[in-house]
Amino acid sequence: MNLFIITGLSGAGKTNALRTFEDNNFYCIDNLPATLIIKAISELNFNKINSVAISVDSRSLNINQLPKILEDLDKSSTPYRLIFLSASCDEIIKRFNESRRKHPLIKNSQSLDQAIFEDAEILSLLSDNAIHIDTSDLNLNELSIKINNLIKNQVNFHLHLISFAYKKGIPLDVDFIFDIRELPNPFYEKHLKNLSGLDSALSDYLLNQSNTKQFLDELNHFIQNRIINLKKTSRKYLSIGFGCTGGRHRSVFVVEQMSKLINKNFQIDISIFHRDLNV
Repeated sequence: MNLFIITGLSGAGKTNALRTFEDNNFYCIDNLPATLIIKAISELNFNKINSVAISVDSRSLNINQLPKILEDLDKSSTPYRLIFLSASCDEIIKRFNESRRKHPLIKNSQSLDQAIFEDAEILSLLSDNAIHIDTSDLNLNELSIKINNLIKNQVNFHLHLISFAYKKGIPLDVDFIFDIRELPNPFYEKHLKNLSGLDSALSDYLLNQSNTKQFLDELNHFIQNRIINLKKTSRKYLSIGFGCTGGRHRSVFVVEQMSKLINKNFQIDISIFHRDLNV
């Protein structure tokens, strides 16, 4: 099992770290009681779940037993990596003030800095045996990059291309939308009207239009640069919509062409969805 146990101070970034594991297709458990770790690992092993990230912190029940539980994992030859996230007291105070959230350990008239000190005391026995990441000066992308570097099997970048009809509304789950209606409309050609962007005759017609190649080249250049830049920030997913009037001819054609062009230069996962092709 590829097992990571994430712990550290409240406000140091454990939730965001766990999201990075989730983006890498890990089975993630947040704030698991320490005494349930071995039982959870056994159950996940039985169900053949191979990549697991478990978050444990000072809110967890029986957190004081975590060092002994980790010893038991060592004795059972269960490989794991422990990640300890910390940040300066000033930075954690700043984060809680900005989010207007209450520190989970604050009780009665206790101050925020007292709660942070108690948090550190509870977890002090763990940090020496962990991969320590100080997040004081890290933004979310930088923390994600650090976590990704610790994960052996990273997920390929995934590009999702959608064709759609403007008359049926734009898709809401896309990062970019391109209007394909400047290309000539095959709907007005009798021999092409009943075809779609998947048919070679319609593709040949559009590829022979004077502005199509330049249009595709510009789109390709833009999308490939976005992929390069987003991969630097550890982004794993990009969704792009291409719209025309009916969602059957031009937008379908462009999605298919973009998939081919991008596949030539990137080894990434590409999925295609023609939303209105058969409507």
